[in-house]
Amino acid sequence: MSKPMETRESLLLRLSHGRCERAWYEFADIYRPMIVRLAKQSGLQESDADDVAQVVLVSISRTIGSWRKDAKKGRFRAWLTTVTKNAVRNAVTRVPRDKLVGETQLFQLLNDSSSDQDAVNRHIETEFMRAVFRSAARQVRTEFAEATWHAFWRTTVGESSVDECAEELQMSRGAVYTARSRVMRRLQQVTHDITMEVELP
Repeated sequence: MSKPMETRESLLLRLSHGRCERAWYEFADIYRPMIVRLAKQSGLQESDADDVAQVVLVSISRTIGSWRKDAKKGRFRAWLTTVTKNAVRNAVTRVPRDKLVGETQLFQLLNDSSSDQDAVNRHIETEFMRAVFRSAARQVRTEFAEATWHAFWRTTVGESSVDECAEELQMSRGAVYTARSRVMRRLQQVTHDITMEVELP
């Protein structure tokens, strides 16, 4: 069983000091996949999307100290959204139109000057919540026995009924319900902790 993540406030404080390798590893583990996904949804190829993620992470590392001292920049999540959006848009504008991959919703929003920026922000917010869930799930999975985790996953994310899951895992129906409840409660707690990282002023 792994040690639970420290509080997100502590992570933000250590990020602002700029000298904690573990804090940056945790931050990148959560946000790099999100940034890459957003960049790819904007039409960039894998290598270009990786470059965008690197640009955003470097920008954050260089400026997070000043952000914490400047209340005018607002909350961290809004600031991160702005940095990410600008990096993706800049990268997209440098790539020839015929080299872009696909015509996704985000691609259209970023390339339409009349786009509602609230729609762009909502799209990024959705990706943020997905990234938080994936990060929380990776942590929580290590805290439970395989059968307990699978009982939760198959009856929530998957499409198995409690009866089907009980039979597959050779558990009682009550044990499946208990396992699902325990994992769900812990997952909600970790998700909340991670989210609080970017809710702090």
